[in-house]
Amino acid sequence: MSKPFRVAVVGMGAMGRLYAEWMQQGKVPGAVFSAAYDPDPACAGRLGKSFSQARFFSESGALFNSKLADAVIIAAPHKFHPELGEQALRAGLHTLVEKPAGIDAASVRRMNAAASERPQLGYGIMFNQRMNPLYRRIRQLVQSGEMGRLRRVTWMITTWWRPDSYYTHSPWRATWAHEGGGVLTSQAPHQLDLLQWICGMPQRVCCHMQFGSHRAVAVEDDVTAYLEFPGGATGIFISCTHDVLGTDRLELLLDGGKIFVENSQRAIVRRLHRPEQEMSASLDACQSAQLVEGGTLSDICTETVWEHTPEWAAQHCEMLTDFIASVQTGSPFAAPGEEGLNEVQLANAMYLSAWQGRTVELPADEAAFSAMLAECARREREKNCTGKE
Repeated sequence: MSKPFRVAVVGMGAMGRLYAEWMQQGKVPGAVFSAAYDPDPACAGRLGKSFSQARFFSESGALFNSKLADAVIIAAPHKFHPELGEQALRAGLHTLVEKPAGIDAASVRRMNAAASERPQLGYGIMFNQRMNPLYRRIRQLVQSGEMGRLRRVTWMITTWWRPDSYYTHSPWRATWAHEGGGVLTSQAPHQLDLLQWICGMPQRVCCHMQFGSHRAVAVEDDVTAYLEFPGGATGIFISCTHDVLGTDRLELLLDGGKIFVENSQRAIVRRLHRPEQEMSASLDACQSAQLVEGGTLSDICTETVWEHTPEWAAQHCEMLTDFIASVQTGSPFAAPGEEGLNEVQLANAMYLSAWQGRTVELPADEAAFSAMLAECARREREKNCTGKE
């Protein structure tokens, strides 16, 4: 029998407890939940009976140096991901970081540097949506060039409805000082990652945000961003947390066709018989009118449908299983930790664009972003103390 792979959880909040439960339930083959760190001294008493096989620590260093774990999952509040991830790596532990990799690109870059100094260690980020076979197939199709160059990408992801109770449940939620933002930081990092994973990184972004527009929060709860990619492709990214009838729809327009994804469960791939540019150059006015006014899809393209109905917990468990396999066998991991920087850089550029009211080149100015984030946190503290802006 292979030796059990001991996994510690850093941060026993909602996600941390779920990871512990999934391992305890045998949903991650070969993984054993062995230890946990949470700064709340009462955590051990509250959860110890449910996880009697695990040892609980109230100091991160004590856990990292305990020799009770082969790997750790960093599931603390976003602000602490880079600091705790770097500590774990320096302690010689394989490290899987929850999304996002951090709040600011500068701190994520430091964590990446610590990982690069220890190539023998596994280092990953929990972008579990990369395990969805629809997105994996679409990425392969787009990057293969089979359907030509990307022209436009549009993603409306507003299925993040959050009621007032969500924001009042934990004092760190939806704060600049602790969570570092709103929908872009907490809900939409998966889609920002998938967007750049499939399409590549944009080279500039112009973003508009509304801050606390429909909830009593200081952070953004409504985002619309315009993206420009190298090679001329453009894009739109829309997200919010106040749409109770939310939409999840991705559209990719390429020279040779179009790809639609609905609710991350159904993909339609329409491949043109001839590239659009060739059609434009060869059809006369009469033929064009016939196509627009009375043509059918089969006249110009073929259609393929892919479907997948994912179980939410399954993708997290698959990602953790894949991470363990990568550590043990050296196989490529679906979400290398270094790639967490891309999503954070994209989010940072969106924030900076909205704050400064201008188009921002990527990568964004890290010092300017950090200064403006600190200013948002300062104003937030003042408002909480005085009740006024």
